[in-house]
Amino acid sequence: MNWRSMLLVACLATGVAGWWYADVVRASVGPLLTSLGLGSLVQQEAPATERKQANGDKAAETNAITLDAEDQRKLGVVLGQAERRRIVKPVRVPGNVAFDERHVTRLRARTQGRVLSLAVEPGDQVKAGMTLATIDASGVLDARNGLAAARAALGEAKAGENVAEIALKRGTDLLKFGGIAQAEVDKRQVDLAKARAAVQSAQAQVELYTAQYERLAPAIGQAPGTSAIVSPIAGIVTSVNVTLGEVIDTTRDAFIVADASQMLVFANLFGHDVDTVEAGDPVLIEAPIAGHPRFDGRVQSVNAALDPATNTAPARIELANPSGLLKANMFVSVEIQADLGHDGVTIPATAVQQSEEGPIAFVRVTDDRFERRKLRLGLQRTDWVEVAHGVAEGESVVTDGSFALKAMLMRSLLD
Repeated sequence: MNWRSMLLVACLATGVAGWWYADVVRASVGPLLTSLGLGSLVQQEAPATERKQANGDKAAETNAITLDAEDQRKLGVVLGQAERRRIVKPVRVPGNVAFDERHVTRLRARTQGRVLSLAVEPGDQVKAGMTLATIDASGVLDARNGLAAARAALGEAKAGENVAEIALKRGTDLLKFGGIAQAEVDKRQVDLAKARAAVQSAQAQVELYTAQYERLAPAIGQAPGTSAIVSPIAGIVTSVNVTLGEVIDTTRDAFIVADASQMLVFANLFGHDVDTVEAGDPVLIEAPIAGHPRFDGRVQSVNAALDPATNTAPARIELANPSGLLKANMFVSVEIQADLGHDGVTIPATAVQQSEEGPIAFVRVTDDRFERRKLRLGLQRTDWVEVAHGVAEGESVVTDGSFALKAMLMRSLLD
């Protein structure tokens, strides 16, 4: 082995042993190897400080993309704004339409009797004060006869009162001249008191039978001895539970009339939505009515008890229904705008891209430079998402074209 070979082996050993001190070895041994014509063995590598700076620059470059105006146009880059808004969660649930129980009346016969006529059928529109049925009611005649007897008794009691008053006045006059004893005057005073009590009792009987007869009296133009079932409200007849000629009493509903100008929708809330939805939240309701826009309403209340059959809590929603398009028991789609009680920074949903590290967005930092930002998201909607961290209010983010920027960034990492 000549001296050149020995020197080469020594240099290689020194290089391996001084791996962590490569810069020092290269500085001392490099010129010697070059002078020996072995400069090709020297690894052309920058010093550690330069490598560190280069790696930092590369890391910075992998989080940003530079595009001039023409490249942005070719990629179809469109910008959106990060803005602060009220965080509202859309809660979409099924629901069903029902009559408002405060606008439903159940009509019963006022007295027992046989049905003489029926004026309506289920589905008919009625007006307030309209007669739905008439009844041949013996109770009407009883009330009328009782009223007549009570009035006669009242007249008799008043006549007795007048006699008692006259007798007492005569007795008082005779007592002044000694023509009658004091005991007789006292007796006549007692008789007058009894007569007045009889008048009061007879008057009470007249008032009782008057109220009873007025409650049962036939409508104007109807035959005596009949009673009418009259609707107190305008609405739709939803149920008819009597038939012509049937004898009915006062214990069951003869008709049900509902005012359909105001309807209810019960939305079935699941899980966390029960606590999210509150009274006052605005609602949009889509019904299976061709060509009709969605109905607007507000949540009136959320039931505190869950339905054991469905494990849902119904949210009560009141809706105006002047045209009567909403029908009871109709199934509808309900979208409640649930206010979560805070404001937040939001960006368009199309600005969010998914990566191995999670959601990201590209923020324009200069006219031609776009920076990748890692996001921590809050509420996510189809139109916008809440950003808890990663983008500040007022910054511009890429919406259309963000996927292309993501693809360019991934390609640069592979180069």
